[in-house]
Amino acid sequence: MKRTEPQAIDTALEIQARLAQYGVEACIDDSWDNPLPDDTEFAIVLGGDGTLLSVARRAAPRNVPILGVNMGNLGFLTEIEPGGIDGALRALVCGDFEIDERTMVEASVIRDSSVVTTLVGLNDVVVAKGAFARLISLDVFVNDEYYAKFAADGAIVASPTGSTAYSLSAGGPLVNPNIDVLLVTPICPHTLFSRSLVISGSDTVRIVLEASHEQVGITVDGQVGVGLQSHDEIVVRRAPHVTRFVRLSTKNFYGVLRERLKQDRL
Repeated sequence: MKRTEPQAIDTALEIQARLAQYGVEACIDDSWDNPLPDDTEFAIVLGGDGTLLSVARRAAPRNVPILGVNMGNLGFLTEIEPGGIDGALRALVCGDFEIDERTMVEASVIRDSSVVTTLVGLNDVVVAKGAFARLISLDVFVNDEYYAKFAADGAIVASPTGSTAYSLSAGGPLVNPNIDVLLVTPICPHTLFSRSLVISGSDTVRIVLEASHEQVGITVDGQVGVGLQSHDEIVVRRAPHVTRFVRLSTKNFYGVLRERLKQDRL
């Protein structure tokens, strides 16, 4: 749950009590990093998209489905609002739901021919300069075929789910999360050739970094990351596991977009 939101704590206690009435044991967990308990069957996440992203990285390796309760702002990823919790818990206990599987991205940082770290996220992988650093140069390859060189603030490799996140702010397209693709979007490139590239979900992106300074890093979902060095290679591909969302409603992706982006019908 979102630790800084008092309402989330009260709601978590209410959910725990309600599930106990159904004979279901629930524990309250406000950790962002610890593994989920081995016997976890579902994770109910209270917060916004950021909270849900952190739980997704913990739940995906164990195939634990997630039900998101929106206590944030946009809530693209969450399924219900707080007022719908009672009905959602009944549906969950009765098995009246569907599972929506979302592609995740995996990034490996290669330095001197060795993998120094591997990160996995639901939304995106971002290679970017620091706040006061000069531009960086990025050579981008797709399946080892050269695509382009960007002198830019950085680059984003996003999953379809991440198309509504940082990639969208950087000018990338909106993509239905059920389409098997990845997005490559430069961040503030100093070139006229600055369009996002949409590639197959089975493709591999390799980014070779050139930088004259040390203020460069890689982040996943905007939450975890490491520093990079010039000549590092970042290899991004579809992750071996997926995020599994509990879906209760009949709302589709386009309805959610209209609601979250506040676009009324003409």
